[in-house]
Amino acid sequence: MPNKALTILIADEQHLQRLYIEKMLNQLGYHRIVPVQTLEEVQILTAIPAEPFDVLIINAGLVVHAGGPQPQAHHVLVYDHLDMGAPTGTTPAVLVRLPGVPDNINLEHFMDIIDPPDATQGLRVLPWLRELSRRPVAV
Repeated sequence: MPNKALTILIADEQHLQRLYIEKMLNQLGYHRIVPVQTLEEVQILTAIPAEPFDVLIINAGLVVHAGGPQPQAHHVLVYDHLDMGAPTGTTPAVLVRLPGVPDNINLEHFMDIIDPPDATQGLRVLPWLRELSRRPVAV
């Protein structure tokens, strides 16, 4: 069961992209989501270090030419990120960078790292592992 207390900040200049990510998170059971359009909004909302967001999901285009303080969040997912160099500023507990836009599987696995499913739910089988189990064994 998802931790419904997690606060999530989504930052992307494209309105439809923010809605798409928010909808995927809603389907995973997360509803405390704040979508914003600009890096300035992100910096304002993350300026209070005593109350950081649990998760920041941000388009790399917003942080490429960023000046000023780095956004504060416990866990960060940067997408559309082509330069996989070393991060600058403070490093969150979990930092994931994707070369493209996150899809359902990327987002679900990212949230499983941050908010692991209960042990009572059992292990989920990854799609590639399921496919391997269906192939006949070569002797």
